[in-house]
Amino acid sequence: MAKGLKQNALSIVDTVTLAVAGTAPSYSLNATTAALVAAVGLAAPGALLYGALPMFGISFAFKYLNEWRADAGTAYAWVGRSVNPYLGFLSAWTFLTLSTAFMVAAALPVGVITLAWVAPQLQDNVLASAIVGGMWFAAVATLTILGVHLAASFQKVMTAIEAIALLVLAIAALVKFSAAPQNPFSLSWFSPVSFGNFPTFMAGMLIAVFYFFGWDVSSNVAEESEDSNSTPGNSGVIGMVGIVILFMLIQVTIQMGMTAEMVEANGTNLLAAFGDLVLPRPWGQIAVLAVLLSTVGTIETQMTQCARTLFSMGRDRVIHEKFAEIHPRFQTPWLAGLVITVLALFLMILSSTSESIGGVMSSLISSIGIMVCFYYGMTGLACAYYYRKVLLRSRKDLFMKGIWPVSSAIFLLILAVIQIPSLGWSVSLFTLGAIALGCLPMIYFRLRYRSPFYFEASEWYDPDAAKVKKRVLEKV
Repeated sequence: MAKGLKQNALSIVDTVTLAVAGTAPSYSLNATTAALVAAVGLAAPGALLYGALPMFGISFAFKYLNEWRADAGTAYAWVGRSVNPYLGFLSAWTFLTLSTAFMVAAALPVGVITLAWVAPQLQDNVLASAIVGGMWFAAVATLTILGVHLAASFQKVMTAIEAIALLVLAIAALVKFSAAPQNPFSLSWFSPVSFGNFPTFMAGMLIAVFYFFGWDVSSNVAEESEDSNSTPGNSGVIGMVGIVILFMLIQVTIQMGMTAEMVEANGTNLLAAFGDLVLPRPWGQIAVLAVLLSTVGTIETQMTQCARTLFSMGRDRVIHEKFAEIHPRFQTPWLAGLVITVLALFLMILSSTSESIGGVMSSLISSIGIMVCFYYGMTGLACAYYYRKVLLRSRKDLFMKGIWPVSSAIFLLILAVIQIPSLGWSVSLFTLGAIALGCLPMIYFRLRYRSPFYFEASEWYDPDAAKVKKRVLEKV
């Protein structure tokens, strides 16, 4: 087996592309807009705007923590080495759980879209959608195992086509709907008072979290990136900027051209209906192409994140050490990718027993949103805790490494706590149970391997030591 991941395989263009693709702009808009509009109405653009603020805070946390430690495990390593090893493990477990659920949530729409093209009479059949989605999933999983450079090259093409398609739709929609809008554009859509009440605002925030989740994949490939301590973190921030622009443009134009009833009626196939409203057939189908590429892309990035997280944990022997094995030819964590693929396909089989694709999607979106809040929240707190001894040395450090990440983390954690009771007992039980289940492998492998990860002293930022390290690296 190869000893490690392939170094310097990815450029900043590759990692920015992965960050954008990780959030799956077209997929998120297609699968989640109906839920967002149902929750907050015309305040949907405002929900995305305010939801972006804590996401940027967390993206800067990833940036600064990556400067400290370029690790494929990201939050697992950062939280574990700075705050507490057990919290680090649970952060990783939460991510692996939500990411696997996210891939199931992504693969189902791929099945629906494919069937809409080749067998329209089956597109509402959950079992058929799960089978076709599973075939797509297996193909993408194979691609990620064949090498990160190949996967990134494929991703660049898909993301470029997707971004161009969304921009064409947005521009065409602005031209068409400005003349005769269903809802005339209004700045009130961005006003805090447009939510009506606090519970509605918080419901919108939870859905917005689902929209933005995934940009952090750029940090999971840090060990395979050029300039590994700066490129991945910067890519996450840059990717967030592009994502916010795309989301805001499309959300505004959707509201201008479609009523809430139209959005609800088209559910998980919204962008296809939107494309047909904006452009004459068959040109409106570029929206369907964008969704398909976006969904395939986000499955790829989630597979990449899961495999790298498991690789890092296996390397530290906090889970089975076999997960640290690298394919000798492709230099990818093949076993980790294979296990995640089998597990996700199994969950897709279970989801096929549901009577409604919309019901499956609604439950998954709510559960994933809660777990994302915990995963990102722990990372935001870890950033301030690691840099705590230098926060008062400059206003920039205080705000960028302390106040913004911490306030973002606290907001996300409060959001999760407030929203859990509203999810219903089944979704709440699945969400909390999935996180708590991580205690079993954590305890088992803690006793089996007695990994140094649990015994080594916690780390914090020492500016003097950092200067020495920088001089050494410059000489090398």
